[in-house]
Amino acid sequence: MSKTIIIIGGGISGLATLHYLKKKYTVRPDVTILLLEQSSRPGGTIQSVARGNYLFETGPNGFLDSSSRREPVGQREPNGKPRTLELVAELGLVGELVKAGRDVRIRYLCLNNVLHPFPMSPGGFFGFRPMRLREKLRVFAEPFVARGTDPDESVYGFGARRLGEKFSRLFLDPMVSGIYGGDARETVLKAAFGRVHELEQRYGSLFKAMMKLRKGGMPKGTLTSFHRGQVQLTGALARRYQNDIRFNEEVRSVTRPSGRFAVVTAAARHEADEVFVCAPAYQAATIIKEMSSALARELEKIRYSPMAVIGLVFPRKAFERSPVGFGYLIPSSEGKEVLGVLFESNIFPGRCGKEEILLRIMVGGARHPDILSRSREELIALALREIRTTLKTDASPVETFFAQWPKAIPQYDRAYVEAERGLEEELRKWPGLYLVANYLHGVSLNDCIENAWQAVFGEQDVPALSPQNPENLL
Repeated sequence: MSKTIIIIGGGISGLATLHYLKKKYTVRPDVTILLLEQSSRPGGTIQSVARGNYLFETGPNGFLDSSSRREPVGQREPNGKPRTLELVAELGLVGELVKAGRDVRIRYLCLNNVLHPFPMSPGGFFGFRPMRLREKLRVFAEPFVARGTDPDESVYGFGARRLGEKFSRLFLDPMVSGIYGGDARETVLKAAFGRVHELEQRYGSLFKAMMKLRKGGMPKGTLTSFHRGQVQLTGALARRYQNDIRFNEEVRSVTRPSGRFAVVTAAARHEADEVFVCAPAYQAATIIKEMSSALARELEKIRYSPMAVIGLVFPRKAFERSPVGFGYLIPSSEGKEVLGVLFESNIFPGRCGKEEILLRIMVGGARHPDILSRSREELIALALREIRTTLKTDASPVETFFAQWPKAIPQYDRAYVEAERGLEEELRKWPGLYLVANYLHGVSLNDCIENAWQAVFGEQDVPALSPQNPENLL
């Protein structure tokens, strides 16, 4: 029996869904699969800008080469590898992979415009000067703290309860802004970091969990990208399935007047047996509103943080001390609109000249929605002031990159938790309709690809929520 499947959205979620559907129906010539993308290019927020000798990522700059899904405690995927690497191999791109160097383990927190190395060992933690001795000892009292009982506890609240207020303020607050551009006081632990919530519930203590799992149960990974940037992945998918993709075709509505779905665009009306909506939540809400106002209302609850991404290239000799390591995060208590700075060319060599350094400055987030009213010039000037103040240089950049995302990253807050529950209930009323995007089950590249696989091949025992990898910002 013939079947028509339509995918809406050509970001990584839509492209991965297309790949897996083509794989699933490879011996079914009677199955037609069509992806509709409103813009003229694939990839969504994945954009690698090549200019002269420079390569700059305006979206995610890599993925972790280890599993990002939440598995039963103590279990991992075979070889600990994510679905992403399988996809890379299937596209013939393994030889194009580039991994971050060992020096990127050096990371910093910026406090009062001074960089403090992130402590990576108990000795380093006790030597971490911004915390007093009693605040450090409070962290080591964690095994004696009772399990949490609030399923909607925030990341900040969880950290303050288990590890102390100062730990949350200095470490968890900037971590959430680095991954989500979010507010740790609003971000729900179980939604954003399900693995951490699971470990506390099972073992009663994070320290106890680490001791139990110290022989390999905790997932690790190396930040990985491609020689010519993340667009190599999305570009390879788009080229392979070019006959199955229509660009510049914006979907206006999805309805189901009969047994089949009707997908209406500015150019045509398509009928489909299955529809995979791989657009952001706010776009998905508009598309399906006529068919299901209840589903649309749940989607409209999901908020996004705005983000400006600025790239600045400097001669290395322009700094009193050439920046080393991965980059730094800034706690919200510092009152800055800059969330953090990546030393991009340290992470992946070859992104600029050997005697230069490429910096990526992240501005905005959930706490600073007003950046949407700021001009390009104002935001670049803000980023430049941060670099001059913290990294100590009077030089002007030799090259500048800029991108602004009004709705950059979905927020896994209490409104999301409520929407996620409602979406699961409403979707049961619409068999054949699937939502596959980073506002459900994880914002990372690994999560998007894994979620596309699950939507197509449908493992029923996959948890509703999964932890995310910090590959977005820092």
